[in-house]
Amino acid sequence: MENFILIGILVFIVAGFFILRKFYRNTPVDEHHDHEHGGEDGVCCGRHTNCAKGYDNSNLYFDDEELDRFKGTNPEEYSDSDIEEFRNVLYTMKEDEVDNWVHCLQTRGIELPPQVKEEVLMMLQ
Repeated sequence: MENFILIGILVFIVAGFFILRKFYRNTPVDEHHDHEHGGEDGVCCGRHTNCAKGYDNSNLYFDDEELDRFKGTNPEEYSDSDIEEFRNVLYTMKEDEVDNWVHCLQTRGIELPPQVKEEVLMMLQ
């Protein structure tokens, strides 16, 4: 008798998992509208701390793990060598990857040095 109760509970949990999974998969996500964002042609406008243009974070990867040590660092505190490190990464990527790279840095809590941020904004416009 106890086995039937345990099996019933297990079936209930598994069924609940699949029902919730299906529900969340079919729930529409708010779509981003460029007119609200201010960007043109899907390009980040640079007016927000975090760009909300609608990124697919599932496959964002940049070979820049060395920048993770700057997480939480005040951008005004970067040394000249730190700034050059950001520039080296920036100028070794494709131009169409720059806005995704900046978004990736932001999600990791890494702020760009002001000098590099200006260069990024010029590249994106």
